[in-house]
Amino acid sequence: MKRRKVIIWCVVIFAVIAVFLVLRLSMIRALEQMEIQTFTLEKTDLIDSVFVSGTVISNNTKYVYSNVVSYPVKEVYVEVGDKVKAGDVLARLDTTSLELDIKQTELNIRNAEETLKNEKASIESNLQKAINNLELASIDLEEAKKNYDKIKTKYEASASTEDEFSKAKTALQKAQLAYNNALIALEDVKSRNTASIENNIEIQKAALEKQKKMLNDSVIVSPIDGTVTMVNAKENGTASGLLFVIEDTDNLIASTAIGEYDIGLIKLGQEVIVRADGLGEKEIKGTVSEISPTAIKDPSGNTASTSNVQFETKITLTEKDPDLRIGMNVRLTIKLEEKKDVYAVPYDAVVMEADGNEYIYVLEEEKEESESGLSGMLKTRSNI
Repeated sequence: MKRRKVIIWCVVIFAVIAVFLVLRLSMIRALEQMEIQTFTLEKTDLIDSVFVSGTVISNNTKYVYSNVVSYPVKEVYVEVGDKVKAGDVLARLDTTSLELDIKQTELNIRNAEETLKNEKASIESNLQKAINNLELASIDLEEAKKNYDKIKTKYEASASTEDEFSKAKTALQKAQLAYNNALIALEDVKSRNTASIENNIEIQKAALEKQKKMLNDSVIVSPIDGTVTMVNAKENGTASGLLFVIEDTDNLIASTAIGEYDIGLIKLGQEVIVRADGLGEKEIKGTVSEISPTAIKDPSGNTASTSNVQFETKITLTEKDPDLRIGMNVRLTIKLEEKKDVYAVPYDAVVMEADGNEYIYVLEEEKEESESGLSGMLKTRSNI
Protein backbone atom coordinates (compact mmCIF):
# COMPACT_ATOMS: atom_id res chain seq x y z
CA MET A 1 0.00 0.00 0.00
CA LYS A 2 2.84 2.32 0.93
CA ARG A 3 4.69 1.53 -2.25
CA ARG A 4 1.59 2.44 -4.28
CA LYS A 5 1.36 5.87 -2.58
CA VAL A 6 5.04 6.56 -3.29
CA ILE A 7 4.54 5.76 -6.97
CA ILE A 8 1.53 8.09 -7.16
CA TRP A 9 3.47 10.94 -5.57
CA CYS A 10 6.36 10.41 -7.94
CA VAL A 11 4.02 10.59 -10.91
CA VAL A 12 2.52 13.89 -9.59
CA ILE A 13 5.97 15.41 -9.04
CA PHE A 14 7.16 14.42 -12.50
CA ALA A 15 3.95 15.90 -14.00
CA VAL A 16 4.48 19.24 -12.20
CA ILE A 17 8.11 19.35 -13.34
CA ALA A 18 7.05 18.61 -16.90
CA VAL A 19 4.44 21.41 -16.84
CA PHE A 20 7.00 23.84 -15.38
CA LEU A 21 9.54 22.98 -18.06
CA VAL A 22 6.97 23.39 -20.82
CA LEU A 23 5.89 26.81 -19.44
CA ARG A 24 9.51 27.94 -19.05
CA LEU A 25 10.35 26.86 -22.58
CA SER A 26 7.28 28.74 -23.90
CA MET A 27 8.26 31.86 -21.96
CA ILE A 28 11.83 31.69 -23.26
CA ARG A 29 10.65 31.35 -26.83
CA ALA A 30 8.21 34.27 -26.33
CA LEU A 31 10.97 36.42 -24.88
CA GLU A 32 13.26 35.48 -27.77
CA GLN A 33 10.62 36.67 -30.20
CA MET A 34 9.77 39.82 -28.19
CA GLU A 35 11.52 43.04 -29.12
CA ILE A 36 12.79 44.77 -26.02
CA GLN A 37 12.31 48.55 -26.27
CA THR A 38 15.19 50.65 -24.99
CA PHE A 39 15.58 54.36 -24.48
CA THR A 40 18.68 56.52 -24.61
CA LEU A 41 19.40 58.60 -21.53
CA GLU A 42 19.68 62.14 -22.84
CA LYS A 43 19.53 65.67 -21.52
CA THR A 44 16.32 67.56 -22.25
CA ASP A 45 13.99 70.25 -20.89
CA LEU A 46 11.33 69.07 -18.43
CA ILE A 47 8.09 71.03 -18.10
CA ASP A 48 5.42 70.64 -15.43
CA SER A 49 2.20 71.85 -17.05
CA VAL A 50 -1.56 72.09 -16.83
CA PHE A 51 -3.35 71.11 -20.03
CA VAL A 52 -6.74 72.68 -20.80
CA SER A 53 -8.83 73.52 -23.82
CA GLY A 54 -10.17 76.96 -24.66
CA THR A 55 -11.65 79.25 -27.27
CA VAL A 56 -10.15 82.19 -29.13
CA ILE A 57 -12.01 85.43 -28.44
CA SER A 58 -11.34 89.11 -29.04
CA ASN A 59 -9.74 91.18 -26.35
CA ASN A 60 -12.29 93.90 -27.15
CA THR A 61 -15.80 92.96 -28.23
CA LYS A 62 -18.69 95.41 -28.50
CA TYR A 63 -22.35 94.51 -28.87
CA VAL A 64 -24.21 97.27 -30.69
CA TYR A 65 -27.84 97.99 -29.83
CA SER A 66 -30.14 100.85 -30.75
CA ASN A 67 -31.54 103.22 -28.13
CA VAL A 68 -34.38 103.97 -30.55
CA VAL A 69 -36.60 100.93 -31.11
CA SER A 70 -39.78 102.66 -32.33
CA TYR A 71 -38.46 103.28 -35.83
CA PRO A 72 -37.56 100.69 -38.51
CA VAL A 73 -34.12 100.23 -40.05
CA LYS A 74 -33.80 102.27 -43.23
CA GLU A 75 -30.32 101.35 -44.48
CA VAL A 76 -27.53 98.94 -43.48
CA TYR A 77 -24.04 99.91 -44.63
CA VAL A 78 -21.81 97.00 -43.52
CA GLU A 79 -21.48 93.25 -43.89
CA VAL A 80 -19.74 90.57 -41.85
CA GLY A 81 -15.99 90.86 -42.36
CA ASP A 82 -15.95 94.61 -43.02
CA LYS A 83 -13.29 96.61 -41.22
CA VAL A 84 -14.63 99.71 -39.45
CA LYS A 85 -13.31 102.63 -37.45
CA ALA A 86 -14.84 104.08 -34.31
CA GLY A 87 -17.66 106.42 -35.40
CA ASP A 88 -18.24 104.77 -38.79
CA VAL A 89 -21.94 104.55 -39.65
CA LEU A 90 -23.26 100.99 -39.53
CA ALA A 91 -26.95 101.69 -40.20
CA ARG A 92 -29.62 104.40 -40.20
CA LEU A 93 -33.21 104.24 -39.00
CA ASP A 94 -36.21 105.65 -40.85
CA THR A 95 -37.00 108.79 -38.81
CA THR A 96 -39.30 110.62 -41.23
CA SER A 97 -42.08 110.96 -38.64
CA LEU A 98 -39.59 111.94 -35.94
CA GLU A 99 -38.23 114.75 -38.09
CA LEU A 100 -41.79 116.06 -38.56
CA ASP A 101 -42.33 115.89 -34.79
CA ILE A 102 -39.15 117.92 -34.27
CA LYS A 103 -40.35 120.62 -36.68
CA GLN A 104 -43.71 120.79 -34.88
CA THR A 105 -42.03 121.08 -31.49
CA GLU A 106 -39.74 123.85 -32.75
CA LEU A 107 -42.80 125.71 -34.09
CA ASN A 108 -44.58 125.29 -30.75
CA ILE A 109 -41.57 126.75 -28.95
CA ARG A 110 -41.40 129.76 -31.29
CA ASN A 111 -45.13 130.45 -30.83
CA ALA A 112 -44.84 130.11 -27.06
CA GLU A 113 -41.84 132.45 -27.01
CA GLU A 114 -43.79 135.01 -29.06
CA THR A 115 -46.73 134.71 -26.68
CA LEU A 116 -44.36 135.19 -23.75
CA LYS A 117 -42.89 138.29 -25.37
CA ASN A 118 -46.34 139.79 -25.96
CA GLU A 119 -47.50 138.90 -22.48
CA LYS A 120 -44.48 140.56 -20.89
CA ALA A 121 -45.03 143.69 -23.00
CA SER A 122 -48.72 143.76 -22.04
CA ILE A 123 -47.92 143.36 -18.37
CA GLU A 124 -45.33 146.14 -18.53
CA SER A 125 -47.77 148.47 -20.31
CA ASN A 126 -50.65 147.73 -17.95
CA LEU A 127 -48.38 148.12 -14.97
CA GLN A 128 -47.38 151.61 -16.08
CA LYS A 129 -51.03 152.54 -16.67
CA ALA A 130 -52.01 151.23 -13.26
CA ILE A 131 -49.22 153.25 -11.63
CA ASN A 132 -50.32 156.39 -13.47
CA ASN A 133 -53.98 155.83 -12.55
CA LEU A 134 -53.03 155.32 -8.92
CA GLU A 135 -51.01 158.55 -8.91
CA LEU A 136 -53.94 160.48 -10.42
CA ALA A 137 -56.38 158.89 -7.98
CA SER A 138 -54.05 159.80 -5.13
CA ILE A 139 -53.99 163.47 -6.30
CA ASP A 140 -57.78 163.56 -6.65
CA LEU A 141 -58.18 162.02 -3.22
CA GLU A 142 -55.86 164.62 -1.69
CA GLU A 143 -57.81 167.46 -3.35
CA ALA A 144 -61.12 165.99 -2.25
CA LYS A 145 -59.87 165.73 1.32
CA LYS A 146 -58.72 169.37 1.35
CA ASN A 147 -62.02 170.56 -0.11
CA TYR A 148 -64.02 168.46 2.34
CA ASP A 149 -62.05 169.80 5.31
CA LYS A 150 -62.55 173.38 4.08
CA ILE A 151 -66.31 172.99 3.54
CA LYS A 152 -66.70 171.18 6.83
CA THR A 153 -65.03 174.04 8.72
CA LYS A 154 -67.30 176.56 7.02
CA TYR A 155 -70.37 174.41 7.60
CA GLU A 156 -69.62 174.11 11.27
CA ALA A 157 -69.22 177.89 11.38
CA SER A 158 -72.56 178.31 9.51
CA ALA A 159 -70.65 179.81 6.62
CA SER A 160 -71.65 177.06 4.20
CA THR A 161 -74.85 175.34 3.34
CA GLU A 162 -75.69 171.72 4.15
CA ASP A 163 -75.92 171.03 0.41
CA GLU A 164 -72.34 172.21 -0.15
CA PHE A 165 -71.16 170.07 2.76
CA SER A 166 -73.04 167.03 1.41
CA LYS A 167 -71.50 167.46 -2.04
CA ALA A 168 -67.98 167.78 -0.60
CA LYS A 169 -68.52 164.63 1.44
CA THR A 170 -69.79 162.71 -1.60
CA ALA A 171 -66.84 163.91 -3.70
CA LEU A 172 -64.43 162.68 -1.01
CA GLN A 173 -66.10 159.28 -0.92
CA LYS A 174 -65.88 158.98 -4.71
CA ALA A 175 -62.21 159.98 -4.68
CA GLN A 176 -61.47 157.41 -1.97
CA LEU A 177 -63.28 154.69 -3.94
CA ALA A 178 -61.39 155.62 -7.12
CA TYR A 179 -58.07 155.44 -5.22
CA ASN A 180 -58.93 152.07 -3.72
CA ASN A 181 -59.88 150.71 -7.17
CA ALA A 182 -56.65 152.05 -8.69
CA LEU A 183 -54.66 150.40 -5.91
CA ILE A 184 -56.46 147.08 -6.48
CA ALA A 185 -55.85 147.37 -10.22
CA LEU A 186 -52.14 147.93 -9.63
CA GLU A 187 -51.88 144.92 -7.35
CA ASP A 188 -53.76 142.85 -9.91
CA VAL A 189 -51.32 143.82 -12.66
CA LYS A 190 -48.39 143.09 -10.37
CA SER A 191 -49.79 139.65 -9.59
CA ARG A 192 -49.93 138.77 -13.24
CA ASN A 193 -46.93 136.66 -14.34
CA THR A 194 -45.70 134.54 -17.22
CA ALA A 195 -44.86 131.41 -15.19
CA SER A 196 -47.29 129.14 -17.01
CA ILE A 197 -46.04 130.27 -20.41
CA GLU A 198 -42.42 129.90 -19.34
CA ASN A 199 -43.10 126.42 -17.92
CA ASN A 200 -44.70 125.40 -21.18
CA ILE A 201 -41.66 126.61 -23.09
CA GLU A 202 -39.31 124.59 -20.83
CA ILE A 203 -41.45 121.49 -21.32
CA GLN A 204 -41.37 121.96 -25.09
CA LYS A 205 -37.60 122.48 -25.05
CA ALA A 206 -37.08 119.31 -23.01
CA ALA A 207 -39.22 117.39 -25.49
CA LEU A 208 -37.18 118.86 -28.35
CA GLU A 209 -33.90 117.76 -26.76
CA LYS A 210 -35.27 114.26 -26.34
CA GLN A 211 -36.41 114.17 -29.95
CA LYS A 212 -33.05 115.41 -31.19
CA LYS A 213 -31.24 112.78 -29.12
CA MET A 214 -33.46 110.11 -30.66
CA LEU A 215 -32.64 111.50 -34.10
CA ASN A 216 -28.91 111.39 -33.28
CA ASP A 217 -29.23 107.85 -31.89
CA SER A 218 -31.02 106.75 -35.05
CA VAL A 219 -27.61 106.76 -36.73
CA ILE A 220 -25.96 103.54 -35.52
CA VAL A 221 -22.17 103.90 -35.37
CA SER A 222 -19.29 101.62 -34.46
CA PRO A 223 -18.01 102.20 -30.90
CA ILE A 224 -14.50 100.87 -31.66
CA ASP A 225 -12.04 100.09 -34.42
CA GLY A 226 -12.51 96.48 -35.44
CA THR A 227 -14.19 93.95 -37.69
CA VAL A 228 -17.91 93.38 -38.11
CA THR A 229 -18.48 89.78 -36.98
CA MET A 230 -22.28 89.76 -36.81
CA VAL A 231 -25.04 91.68 -38.59
CA ASN A 232 -28.62 91.23 -37.38
CA ALA A 233 -29.95 94.55 -38.69
CA LYS A 234 -32.12 94.24 -41.79
CA GLU A 235 -33.58 97.00 -43.93
CA ASN A 236 -37.23 97.67 -43.03
CA GLY A 237 -36.77 95.43 -39.99
CA THR A 238 -37.16 96.47 -36.37
CA ALA A 239 -34.30 98.13 -34.54
CA SER A 240 -34.78 96.14 -31.35
CA GLY A 241 -32.30 93.63 -29.96
CA LEU A 242 -28.68 93.07 -30.92
CA LEU A 243 -27.93 94.71 -34.27
CA PHE A 244 -24.15 94.29 -34.72
CA VAL A 245 -21.09 92.75 -33.09
CA ILE A 246 -17.78 94.55 -33.56
CA GLU A 247 -14.59 92.79 -32.50
CA ASP A 248 -10.93 93.74 -32.47
CA THR A 249 -9.49 90.87 -34.51
CA ASP A 250 -5.93 92.17 -34.19
CA ASN A 251 -5.77 91.59 -30.43
CA LEU A 252 -6.95 88.09 -29.58
CA ILE A 253 -7.01 86.18 -26.32
CA ALA A 254 -7.85 82.62 -25.36
CA SER A 255 -10.58 82.01 -22.83
CA THR A 256 -10.63 78.82 -20.80
CA ALA A 257 -12.10 77.37 -17.61
CA ILE A 258 -9.80 75.76 -15.04
CA GLY A 259 -11.07 73.36 -12.41
CA GLU A 260 -10.70 73.98 -8.69
CA TYR A 261 -8.06 71.22 -8.40
CA ASP A 262 -5.68 73.09 -10.73
CA ILE A 263 -6.62 76.74 -10.21
CA GLY A 264 -4.30 77.05 -7.19
CA LEU A 265 -1.36 76.24 -9.47
CA ILE A 266 -2.18 78.99 -11.99
CA LYS A 267 -0.53 82.39 -11.55
CA LEU A 268 -0.63 85.60 -13.53
CA GLY A 269 2.23 85.89 -16.00
CA GLN A 270 2.78 82.16 -16.47
CA GLU A 271 3.83 81.19 -19.98
CA VAL A 272 1.30 79.38 -22.14
CA ILE A 273 1.74 77.43 -25.36
CA VAL A 274 -1.28 77.64 -27.67
CA ARG A 275 -2.00 75.02 -30.30
CA ALA A 276 -4.93 74.65 -32.69
CA ASP A 277 -5.90 72.29 -35.48
CA GLY A 278 -6.08 75.25 -37.82
CA LEU A 279 -2.44 76.12 -37.10
CA GLY A 280 -1.00 72.74 -38.02
CA GLU A 281 2.30 72.25 -36.20
CA LYS A 282 2.66 75.92 -35.33
CA GLU A 283 2.65 77.06 -31.71
CA ILE A 284 1.76 80.50 -30.39
CA LYS A 285 3.03 81.89 -27.13
CA GLY A 286 0.84 83.58 -24.55
CA THR A 287 0.69 84.49 -20.87
CA VAL A 288 -1.94 84.12 -18.17
CA SER A 289 -3.43 87.63 -17.93
CA GLU A 290 -6.64 87.23 -15.95
CA ILE A 291 -7.97 84.75 -13.38
CA SER A 292 -11.55 85.12 -12.20
CA PRO A 293 -11.82 85.64 -8.43
CA THR A 294 -14.98 83.54 -8.34
CA ALA A 295 -16.18 80.31 -9.91
CA ILE A 296 -18.33 80.41 -13.02
CA LYS A 297 -21.96 81.14 -12.13
CA ASP A 298 -25.19 79.82 -13.55
CA PRO A 299 -27.77 82.09 -15.27
CA SER A 300 -29.36 82.92 -11.90
CA GLY A 301 -26.07 84.29 -10.56
CA ASN A 302 -25.28 81.41 -8.23
CA THR A 303 -22.08 79.38 -8.32
CA ALA A 304 -22.63 76.44 -10.64
CA SER A 305 -23.30 73.34 -8.54
CA THR A 306 -20.90 70.71 -9.87
CA SER A 307 -18.37 68.31 -8.41
CA ASN A 308 -15.55 70.40 -9.88
CA VAL A 309 -16.34 74.09 -10.14
CA GLN A 310 -14.40 76.04 -12.74
CA PHE A 311 -12.79 79.46 -12.87
CA GLU A 312 -12.69 81.53 -16.03
CA THR A 313 -9.12 82.31 -17.06
CA LYS A 314 -7.87 84.43 -19.94
CA ILE A 315 -4.65 84.06 -21.87
CA THR A 316 -3.17 87.04 -23.71
CA LEU A 317 -1.53 85.96 -26.96
CA THR A 318 1.88 87.57 -27.24
CA GLU A 319 2.27 86.47 -30.85
CA LYS A 320 0.00 87.11 -33.82
CA ASP A 321 -0.89 84.67 -36.54
CA PRO A 322 -3.30 85.40 -39.41
CA ASP A 323 -4.45 81.78 -39.35
CA LEU A 324 -5.75 82.13 -35.78
CA ARG A 325 -9.38 83.24 -35.84
CA ILE A 326 -12.06 84.16 -33.35
CA GLY A 327 -14.05 81.12 -32.29
CA MET A 328 -11.30 78.55 -32.89
CA ASN A 329 -10.87 75.79 -30.34
CA VAL A 330 -7.35 75.74 -28.91
CA ARG A 331 -5.27 73.49 -26.68
CA LEU A 332 -3.43 75.33 -23.94
CA THR A 333 -0.31 74.19 -22.14
CA ILE A 334 0.18 76.35 -19.05
CA LYS A 335 3.77 76.03 -17.82
CA LEU A 336 3.98 75.70 -14.05
CA GLU A 337 7.69 74.87 -13.74
CA GLU A 338 10.50 74.16 -16.17
CA LYS A 339 13.92 72.55 -15.74
CA LYS A 340 16.35 72.87 -18.60
CA ASP A 341 19.15 70.55 -19.69
CA VAL A 342 18.50 67.65 -17.30
CA TYR A 343 18.78 63.87 -17.87
CA ALA A 344 15.45 62.21 -18.48
CA VAL A 345 13.80 59.10 -19.89
CA PRO A 346 10.24 58.66 -21.16
CA TYR A 347 7.59 57.76 -18.62
CA ASP A 348 7.23 54.33 -20.29
CA ALA A 349 10.75 53.46 -19.11
CA VAL A 350 9.69 53.63 -15.45
CA VAL A 351 8.61 50.29 -13.93
CA MET A 352 6.61 49.87 -10.72
CA GLU A 353 7.87 46.73 -8.88
CA ALA A 354 6.08 44.59 -6.33
CA ASP A 355 7.87 46.37 -3.47
CA GLY A 356 6.05 49.58 -4.39
CA ASN A 357 9.16 51.37 -5.64
CA GLU A 358 9.72 52.70 -9.14
CA TYR A 359 12.79 51.59 -11.13
CA ILE A 360 14.39 52.08 -14.50
CA TYR A 361 16.37 49.16 -15.93
CA VAL A 362 19.84 49.84 -17.27
CA LEU A 363 21.29 47.86 -20.20
CA GLU A 364 24.74 46.58 -19.13
CA GLU A 365 26.08 45.26 -22.42
CA GLU A 366 25.25 43.23 -25.47
CA LYS A 367 26.06 39.46 -25.17
CA GLU A 368 25.99 36.76 -27.77
CA GLU A 369 23.73 34.49 -25.78
CA SER A 370 22.78 34.48 -22.13
CA GLU A 371 21.80 31.46 -20.12
CA SER A 372 18.19 32.33 -20.69
CA GLY A 373 18.70 32.46 -24.39
CA LEU A 374 18.12 36.27 -24.62
CA SER A 375 20.42 38.66 -26.40
CA GLY A 376 20.97 42.00 -24.69
CA MET A 377 19.41 41.03 -21.36
CA LEU A 378 18.83 43.95 -18.93
CA LYS A 379 21.01 43.01 -15.96
CA THR A 380 20.75 45.92 -13.48
CA ARG A 381 18.15 48.31 -12.29
CA SER A 382 18.24 51.75 -10.75
CA ASN A 383 15.88 52.90 -8.01
CA ILE A 384 14.25 56.26 -8.67
